[in-house]
This record gives sequence, structure tokens and C-alpha cells, in this order.
Amino acid sequence: MKSAFVFAGAVALVAAGALSAPAVAHHSFAAEFDAKKPVVVDGVITKVQLVNPHSWIYVDVKDASGKVTNWGFEFGSPIGLRSAGITRADVKPGTKVRIAGYRAKNGGPFGYTSVIRLPDQRTVTVGAAVPPPKID
Repeated sequence: MKSAFVFAGAVALVAAGALSAPAVAHHSFAAEFDAKKPVVVDGVITKVQLVNPHSWIYVDVKDASGKVTNWGFEFGSPIGLRSAGITRADVKPGTKVRIAGYRAKNGGPFGYTSVIRLPDQRTVTVGAAVPPPKID
């Protein structure tokens, strides 16, 4: 009888630990992005999500014909951005930026941000999965 209580207690402890652990999935750069497809875009920030483990920045990008596409770029972690000198005020909606990075493998308007140029002409490296493409 005592062993049944010990077993039940152990099962309960393991279950409680599993349920309390955060369900955060992390991925490698190569799983989602293509290092052979650099991309540089000029756009206007529409949305920023400063979250862990990676933030996201969304920009409206106008092509040569005038068509606007909203691109989403994986961005650095909030603490990494802060360490690089980027504050929430630097990346608020309406801000014009240039982003250099790499395209997503899914072919959609998504990418990985390596470097961002802000309106004050600061060029900040925010991703280091692979060497950043030239921003100019």
C-alpha cells in the first residue's frame, strides 16, 4: 500500500512539473530562413512585438509599381535590442527604417533581421545568425 502512495506521489510531482514548465519553442536560423537569399527593404513600421525569445517588426514596403506589402521580420530579443541601444521609441509605428536580413524559406514576405538603419542614420546589428548582408 505504501508503494502505491509513493508511486502516485511521484507521478503527481512529475505531472505538476511538466504542466508548470513554460512551453517555449525555439528554432535554428537554418530551419526557417535562407542564408542564400539576402533581402534589403525600406519601409514604414506598422507593428512591433517586443517578446521573448524573438521580437517581431512589421513594415509596409512599397515596390516599384507602388504596391504595398506588409513584411514581418524576426527581430532581436527585448534585452538584446536594449543592449544594442534600441528602445521602444526607436521602433514605433510610423517610423521609416531600412532592414537588411534574410528571406524566410516559405517564400512569403517574412525574414530575419540582421541589421536595421533608423531615421537618425544609426545602423544597428540586431541578429547574428550568419554574417549580415550589406545594408546599402
